[in-house]
Amino acid sequence: MPSKSSYKSRENLEVRTFPIVAVALIAALAACSQPTSIPRVPVDGVPQARTAAQPVPCSSLRYMRDLNRHLDVVKNRKTGDSLEYVLVGDGKKSDEIILFFPGTGQDIADWPMQMITNSTYSPQIVKTLGYRADENGATSICHDYRLLFFDYPGVGLTAYRATATRDAIASDVDAILQRVGQRFGIATDTVDPLGWSLGTSFALKYAFLSPVSRPERIVHNVLLFAAAPGGSRQAQVGGNSALCILTLLDAAKTASGSVGRAVKSDATKLIFPYKGQGPKDNGSNSNCTATVSSSSVTLSVTPVCTVVNGCEGYVDNAILGLETFPWHRTNGVSGKAYDLQRSQSNDFDVAYCAKAARNFTSTGCVAYGSIDQSITNGGVCQTNTTAANDPTTSACDAFAITGKISIFEAFEDLYIQWTYDRALADGLNKTKAGIARNVIYPGFAGHGLLIQHPLWSQNQIASAMAGAARVAP
Repeated sequence: MPSKSSYKSRENLEVRTFPIVAVALIAALAACSQPTSIPRVPVDGVPQARTAAQPVPCSSLRYMRDLNRHLDVVKNRKTGDSLEYVLVGDGKKSDEIILFFPGTGQDIADWPMQMITNSTYSPQIVKTLGYRADENGATSICHDYRLLFFDYPGVGLTAYRATATRDAIASDVDAILQRVGQRFGIATDTVDPLGWSLGTSFALKYAFLSPVSRPERIVHNVLLFAAAPGGSRQAQVGGNSALCILTLLDAAKTASGSVGRAVKSDATKLIFPYKGQGPKDNGSNSNCTATVSSSSVTLSVTPVCTVVNGCEGYVDNAILGLETFPWHRTNGVSGKAYDLQRSQSNDFDVAYCAKAARNFTSTGCVAYGSIDQSITNGGVCQTNTTAANDPTTSACDAFAITGKISIFEAFEDLYIQWTYDRALADGLNKTKAGIARNVIYPGFAGHGLLIQHPLWSQNQIASAMAGAARVAP
């Protein structure tokens, strides 16, 4: 496996010294190249002028940050939000659109390239920083389908809005799809929401609300990496995450300078398993603690961040993404937007919304704890979290989808996500037998499963897309 330095030499990159820091939480970096103009903003998905456009072909893919040249911005008049997006893919099997909902602090440039394509259909990726030959396979969902990537408000070209709730984002995605249909002449009648971490809650909300608000659009499959049901009746915040994770995420809101860089560095590394971690060493049982002082950060465990496990390449690409227009404008995800995402995560844990109404509105919401932003951000299941790391669901929302909800997880997840994934699937299957399934990686993996094992992740996505035949919702 080539060293990090040989990667950089091969890429003819200027030699720099960077701290290893969390995606989209990294301190401000200098601007890189910038397009000559900012895309014009269509309103409610309707373009200002007719534009002949084609999705970005798989053959042109190199780095995700290169997609900056193809960004379009949609303003949704119903919510006031603006979202930047890009449509990628050849659609050789179908024009079916996979919607990628980002995780906390994540932007378009941060999605792992080898989770969406391979060297056969995207040959330029073999010469890039962080490419791993052992993660290259026969599958390319980019070649087979259409992939829609977008950024939440407060990222890059888009303005922060304090009232950008999960319901609002679902409406915003609908506006993007309307724009895609007109701009590219591609049918947007069938979509498959995919989310990671925080993004799973947004994907679930979209899949729950869309069939009522936009019944002509079919939600086929829902694809979730490290999810949670939300709606804890005990107002459980953090989902029994490891104490070190909660400490670092809280410290990241205010820490600055070298301490801020160390906080963000450790937070990124811990989405990968730490040295010696096993299936029982996770969540609140992990014994992982963090201490943040005015001058230093101390972890009780040893993170493992190497080229081999994908951590170094992920971090290096994230740093370069933050130098790239337009993400450099907000340092990836702006500080305000990051705080908003943390608030939305809290609300998802402590509230439950039982019904979907038109205009992408959650109703029948009840709070079991303190709401940070909006009760409508509540989760999709009532969850009993009395027993640490052993949640159970008593009621889940019914999803009018035509396929299945696939939940991908790993045992070495410091967010103890897999126990909540199991509860989510159990609860959903009570509403409709067989609608949900858990898929656990058969080896060593953490919260960053899709980064650590992108080939496995892509194969699972492709299998879910091909294997779930459409049925009546």
